[in-house]
Amino acid sequence: MNIFSVIKSRISILDVTREYAALKKAGNYWKGQCPFHSEKTASFTVSPHKEIFYCFGCHAGGDIITFIAQIEQCSPLEAARHLAERYGIPVSFENEEQFSQKHQQKKDYHELCKLIAQWCHAQLLKSPLAMAYLQDRGITLKLIQNFGLGYFPGGLASVNQFIKDMGKHRIMPDDLLQAHVLAKGKQILFSSFEERIIFPISDHLGRHCGFGGRIFKQGDTRAKYYNSRENEYFTKGSLLFGLDRAKKAIQQAESVFLVEGYTDCIAMAQAGYSNTVATLGTACTSSHLDTLGRYAQRLFIIYDNDNAGNQAMIRIAELAWQASLELSVICLPKGEDPASFLQKKGNLTELIANAPDIFTFFLQHLGSDFNAKPLQEKLVLIRRIVDIIAKIDDPLKKDLLLGQAAQMIGVPLDSLKSELKRQSAREAEVKTSRPEQVVTRQKNPIGAELPNLEKKIFFAIMSNIQIFNNNNEKYLINYLPQPLCDILKKLKVAKNTHETITFATFFDVLNEDEKHYVSNLLLAGDETIQETSFDHLMTELKRKHWKVIVRDIQTKLELARKQALDNEVKNILQDFLDLKKEIFEKNI
Repeated sequence: MNIFSVIKSRISILDVTREYAALKKAGNYWKGQCPFHSEKTASFTVSPHKEIFYCFGCHAGGDIITFIAQIEQCSPLEAARHLAERYGIPVSFENEEQFSQKHQQKKDYHELCKLIAQWCHAQLLKSPLAMAYLQDRGITLKLIQNFGLGYFPGGLASVNQFIKDMGKHRIMPDDLLQAHVLAKGKQILFSSFEERIIFPISDHLGRHCGFGGRIFKQGDTRAKYYNSRENEYFTKGSLLFGLDRAKKAIQQAESVFLVEGYTDCIAMAQAGYSNTVATLGTACTSSHLDTLGRYAQRLFIIYDNDNAGNQAMIRIAELAWQASLELSVICLPKGEDPASFLQKKGNLTELIANAPDIFTFFLQHLGSDFNAKPLQEKLVLIRRIVDIIAKIDDPLKKDLLLGQAAQMIGVPLDSLKSELKRQSAREAEVKTSRPEQVVTRQKNPIGAELPNLEKKIFFAIMSNIQIFNNNNEKYLINYLPQPLCDILKKLKVAKNTHETITFATFFDVLNEDEKHYVSNLLLAGDETIQETSFDHLMTELKRKHWKVIVRDIQTKLELARKQALDNEVKNILQDFLDLKKEIFEKNI
């Protein structure tokens, strides 16, 4: 058994794919929104029985190794190593040099961040002042431990101790400089994280990749927050604080709360809203919305009720229509943030129940005092509203929102519809004037021209490879179209070289294109074909190719007669009569 087979025999593809997308049971399969591309429908399909996946939107497909290789952007061997490490499977990789330097650098970076987080956590527990600050904010010891919060003490002695402690793990000062945890002064090394509460930031898999630091001492005039510098493994526009911990709760609730700050996220968790995540001090991006759309159907946005918070929600409204989420806005009392509101025992349940959808919020804030605005401002506002509605694909939804907008700002519906038509015409004109862009999309390996009969036969064999046997293999290999016949040739070889063969064993011998092919065919249907039904399908195939079969038999006969192989001639004729009887006397 090779490394790939060992990995696949120990890990369920359903467990792995649910780390990246929310899936729901649908018959024999599990379905959800694809983690490889942005979509509003559930095109991503997983078969736990066959241990394969396929997306009918972007055509990504294969097994658990293919999935990790594509989503983590690494080689199949690196994907196997990633899975072995994550799920604690003892697998021996004979040649460590097979793994790319890039993969090792990524692993080393995550490990470095983890060690730093552990060191800062230990320093926090030894600092009465830092602990008192967190406890005053309502953050309990349990939450401190759950979120791995830390503290980076200030001063040259602390930095030197940090360097010494990291050295015990073979981490050199240069490593810490390259990670921008330390910086060079004129004569000493220092850290911008000094005298800050440390919030370790992980990716959705729980791998440490950066830090957020917050000042807490009175008189500290530095910026309130300081985040790790962006790098290949730490991108603020795509990461969400707390997602690794909140993921399961989000999937169960099918909803997620989005807040602005680390302490807000922790306060929400303390209040029982474990399905909460936070942005990293940056605006919410389309990447954030795409990520959340894989796990939830509904998103509640809870930002500070001030001008900056309202403007941030308006920007989200302009992104919302491209996301596969139902967005609502929770409006806190003036001057409150989620942490302060909850600390004062505010009733969030009532606010959730009355949360307006994002479009209503958008209209309420942009359209307030509409009649008092100058004409030019009114025109800009109307066009901004119509521009958002124009991005919606659903015609009925467009009409409903146009009606809502007309009612709220007091503008005739026909006027808004006319403006929408003008905007659509302008957009169409711009598109035709641009050179056509080629959209790179993974090629669908299944041709639409594949006949239904051949598709059913192949589906039956892939569902039960034991029905592919000596009696039918020559017809299947000779008369099924490409690439079906090539895949079955590999199945024949695999059956001859293995005493017992399973679908997983056979799937391993296929190349990536063939894996896409098989995944598509199997997951496109959800039917069971019995052996008796398969016999009927085989008879239909023989009838369909009867003329070609007869020509092939004639060729064999001529060759056997030329070589004076009397027994061979006799056997060929008998096979022909049996085949003719099967095809023309069976009621199919």
